[in-house]
Amino acid sequence: MRPSGYLTICLVVMLALSALPLFAQAAQEKAPQIRTQPEFNAYNACFTEKDPVKKADLCQKFVDGFKDSDFLISGYKLIIQSYYQSQNWKLLMDTTDRVVALPSADNSVKSYAYESAMVAAQNSNNIDKCVSYGDKVLAIDMDNFNALYTVSTVIPQQYSSDMTQLVRAGDMARKALLLAASMIEKAAPQEKPQLALIDGNLHGALGLISYHQKDFKKSIQEYQAAIKDNVKDDASHFFMAYDYVNLMVQATQDFQTALKAENDAKAAKADQPTVDELGAKRSGFADDILKYRDTVIDELALTVAINGAYAAQAKPELTKQWTAKNNNTTGLDEFVIQKKGQVGG
Repeated sequence: MRPSGYLTICLVVMLALSALPLFAQAAQEKAPQIRTQPEFNAYNACFTEKDPVKKADLCQKFVDGFKDSDFLISGYKLIIQSYYQSQNWKLLMDTTDRVVALPSADNSVKSYAYESAMVAAQNSNNIDKCVSYGDKVLAIDMDNFNALYTVSTVIPQQYSSDMTQLVRAGDMARKALLLAASMIEKAAPQEKPQLALIDGNLHGALGLISYHQKDFKKSIQEYQAAIKDNVKDDASHFFMAYDYVNLMVQATQDFQTALKAENDAKAAKADQPTVDELGAKRSGFADDILKYRDTVIDELALTVAINGAYAAQAKPELTKQWTAKNNNTTGLDEFVIQKKGQVGG
């Protein structure tokens, strides 16, 4: 049960492409200068082209032909921007690797390039590179929200058994949540829904981290927070259902242990208060099993009702649990339809 679809559908990266200088825009200590007419012509063609594919080619010709230009970094940034707009993720990452190696690339340029490449790697489903680029952004700016958000949400899908990575991702997600809370507080009303989704995604990441750490009750708390932000978050409904499946398994084991202890006490003719206490424990575990199963059914039915990436995975387990409770599948389809109304669908 790999969470392959979770982060792909949940990630919302607010990467703002920075403004790039034209010839007159020179806020540096030393204003950049165009030295020759051919340099001017090449950079002007690069800068003014609107089509991102053509722009990338023209800007590549500029940086290849004028390696000593004061506008070399600007040319590379325009290439990155163009590849971002045309979604040419591989060439964007290749360009990033070249520009950060330039002696004239300062931390601002490197952060911009690494952050763009992080998103490119994410969109290419190359999680290793996504984490690597994100870590490089954070090495420059430890409070970079986009990097904290992205790295903390992709780690659980790639490193589900790496406890060190999961702990690290949890720390980053909690830090990102604090930053998100500040952003939500200051945001305009029309921006708040998008930020609420981001907040929910971070809680979902923490839920998945706790799930992999087998802290199922903590995972449930995080998924409940995620669903509060977005009731149609099918990944959170799905994995919360499996949190309850695991709790149900543990309760079943506890029930069997308690039942044996109760029977052993009766066989040993223990005093009635002892037998009653053991019986109460056994009964409590039985109640937990039924309660957990009902919640599993609810959450899986919601997952199916949302009809997202996890619907197909949820349906077999939903059918199994429904049948275990009712001895048949009668009423299951109607139950799912009822749940559609609960999620506004």
